[in-house]
Amino acid sequence: MADYSKYLRLPLLDIVPDHYEDGVPVFTPTYAEFKDFYHFQRSINRFGMESGVVKVIPPHEWVESLGYTQELYESVRIRNPIVQQINMVQNGVFAQQNVERQRGYSLAQWKGLSEQANYQPPAERGGTRTGSTTKPPKLSLRDFHIDISQYTPERCLSLEKTYWRTLNYAEPMYGADTLGSVFNPKVSSWNVSNLPNILDLMDEKLPGVNDAYLYAGLWKATFAWHLEDQDLYSINYIHLGAPKQWYAIPQSSRAHFFEIMKDLYPDEYRHCHDFLRHKTFLVAPKYLEAHGVVVNKVVHRQGEFMITYPYGYHCGFNYGYNLAESVNFALDYWFEVAEKTTKCECIDDSVGINVTQLNMKWSWMSWKFPAKKRAKLKYQSQS
Repeated sequence: MADYSKYLRLPLLDIVPDHYEDGVPVFTPTYAEFKDFYHFQRSINRFGMESGVVKVIPPHEWVESLGYTQELYESVRIRNPIVQQINMVQNGVFAQQNVERQRGYSLAQWKGLSEQANYQPPAERGGTRTGSTTKPPKLSLRDFHIDISQYTPERCLSLEKTYWRTLNYAEPMYGADTLGSVFNPKVSSWNVSNLPNILDLMDEKLPGVNDAYLYAGLWKATFAWHLEDQDLYSINYIHLGAPKQWYAIPQSSRAHFFEIMKDLYPDEYRHCHDFLRHKTFLVAPKYLEAHGVVVNKVVHRQGEFMITYPYGYHCGFNYGYNLAESVNFALDYWFEVAEKTTKCECIDDSVGINVTQLNMKWSWMSWKFPAKKRAKLKYQSQS
């Protein structure tokens, strides 16, 4: 088990965003800055605790080391994807119901599904839909990919407008919460299925929390407004395919955002004060902005990471066929959040972490480090 207390003795990296994309910090670290996941995350923590989410574009040395294999792609089994029935409550306000489809798909079958008209984004004006339903006789690594050059910033902006205008006209399907990984086990740095973090101290594996999930997307497949279970951090990496559109509420606007959501869904709030953890409530950014809520947005592309932060509400959708991998993680700063976190009590299998036990293990590991220095470093990371 790693000694995470060593990071309390390391100075934070002097790293700032390369640029901002509609309020979201975008980092383009060197390999030296990037290679130590935990150290890098501690060093950028203050930015994410302001913006709700950040994007990290990994260095080319890391990307070239990934070593994908056909066997890894062929191992993917998308079991019981969800059909998303999205109904309009009022203009810009939606309620989502997820219904499991009782069948599974290989990744090749999922790509074939994406080539059906109802699971493809509309063609550009004057163009035709892409794809073919003809399955190659023998698959290769290349056959799992699509041409992502079509997703220019202009094209994504056009599709984003189409998404919100036609959201309730069709039923998207999402291969969400599929246990597994397509990272090569030899990848030791930033391997989403094996991230060094405080959750290593847990005695059990919780799917999606400290055990990675795969997410197979199609056009319009949606993730509604939510916070992570136990207000943890999360990381999401797109292995292949179309981008995701993300929206995030900066932490300074979260209270106002929650009040608006509470007013829009009063029955759900009365039934469960943690109703936004149900991941079934969707409100358009334009509606929120018209009511004084700041909404950051960013396009997340193949080969990029998105990191979400405690108290940073987020939602989004997929622009087409893709495969992403995600898991939760925790830095030592999370313990202060964990003391105040709540969880949904109306769902039997809602995630619960023994924070007291984790904190005791962490305290035992870090007890030699002077408390005054710990407090000073915590202040520096969050200011």
